[in-house]
Amino acid sequence: MKGSRKTTVRKAAVIALVMILLLAAGTYAGIAIYFQDHFFCNTTIGGTDFSYKTPVEAEYMIYESLTGYSLEIVGREGIQDTISRKEINMDYIFGDSLVKLMQEQKPALWILGFIKGYDYELPPIVQYDEEALRQRIDGLAFFKKENIMAPKDAYIDYSEEEQQYIIVDARPGTEIEKGKAEETIRESILSLNDNLNLEEAGCYKQPDMERDNEELLAALDLANRYLSAHITYDWNGNEVLIDSAVIRKWVNVNRDKVLLDEKAIEKFIARQSEEYDTYGKNRVFYTTGGKEIDLNNGTFGWLTDQESELPELVKAIKNGETIKKQPAHSEKERKSWQVLIEDSYVEIDLGMQHLYLYVDGELILESDFVSGNASRGWGTPAGVFGLTYKARNAVLRGTNYETPVSYWMPFNGNIGMHDATWRSAFGGDIYRTNGSHGCINLPFEKAKIIYDYVYTGFPVICYY
Repeated sequence: MKGSRKTTVRKAAVIALVMILLLAAGTYAGIAIYFQDHFFCNTTIGGTDFSYKTPVEAEYMIYESLTGYSLEIVGREGIQDTISRKEINMDYIFGDSLVKLMQEQKPALWILGFIKGYDYELPPIVQYDEEALRQRIDGLAFFKKENIMAPKDAYIDYSEEEQQYIIVDARPGTEIEKGKAEETIRESILSLNDNLNLEEAGCYKQPDMERDNEELLAALDLANRYLSAHITYDWNGNEVLIDSAVIRKWVNVNRDKVLLDEKAIEKFIARQSEEYDTYGKNRVFYTTGGKEIDLNNGTFGWLTDQESELPELVKAIKNGETIKKQPAHSEKERKSWQVLIEDSYVEIDLGMQHLYLYVDGELILESDFVSGNASRGWGTPAGVFGLTYKARNAVLRGTNYETPVSYWMPFNGNIGMHDATWRSAFGGDIYRTNGSHGCINLPFEKAKIIYDYVYTGFPVICYY
């Protein structure tokens, strides 16, 4: 009896298990049949949950949600605009797109919907009037003239506060690349996006040069190097300072190019030369007798070699040098006029026919002389000159004469000081009718002493 009872229990258990399995299979199959026309659990399309919905229900939900559709477009500077569905005659064409999405989910695998998610992009179901959209895009606020500000490159400018050149940041502006914007707007509408940020979408024109541009940084360094130059001139005893305030006017910065205005520098040198050069200019001179006279400098004095000085100054600025210098000169003598007059010179009073020799401020000698014959138009010219050279035992030649002298000291072309042993008298009015061809005729001993003191460039002042 016990064995028969155990057998009965086993059979009942097997039958129950089979029934449970059949019920489970039937239930699974039934659910699979349900999902033949419904989306799985955890199904999203275009970010919207369509779990357990049929394609028809999904289509209705989409259509209802898009009835009042519009695309909000945002740009820089708070500019924004909207494109509505009505403005572009927008409509939706679903076709069998949602059915095809559902069919990608195999009904027999419905259980996977509870384990993982199914995310789909919304299929292209939008149509619109292309011409209406084009016109609406043309009319957007972003393309109105008053709202368009072109981007501006970063650039180099001078900062009064920092006393140097700095880089000013680029200005992004509000000018849009229209082709890019049109493409992005169409994509947003086709994707049924609610909003579009034109800046995030990369629709704006960008500056060509930002502050970290290598060429711009190199130009900044170059401009500030020019500005760092500090050049102090001794211009014939006058201090002329060239610092950043002066150099700024000569520096031209164009994007990443830095140029020195050499024409302006050339004019600067010319102005200093005009003001401080003494060559060929009239000067006030106080004679030994205390008379104040206005003298023509003649061929003596300080003369700037402007052509040679220009490249020297340009080079110093470009190297950012801090130096003290004198400008290049055409004349070897570089002492100032006042120093020359106060220290060493020959003073020739043509009116009184009397000469004075000063050396280091001391009167060495004075002497009468005979100058150019006034009656024949050979009068000795007044002016300030530098001794051209000196020579012993020279022969003076001219029309119808040939005269040997022991001490020859020319200072104005063929006019010079020399001994005149053929004369027995000097000074007075001799020069008026019996003067020389223009030279200063001196007694032999006086000429010898003067010869021993003077040298090339020694100042000679002639006046009446």
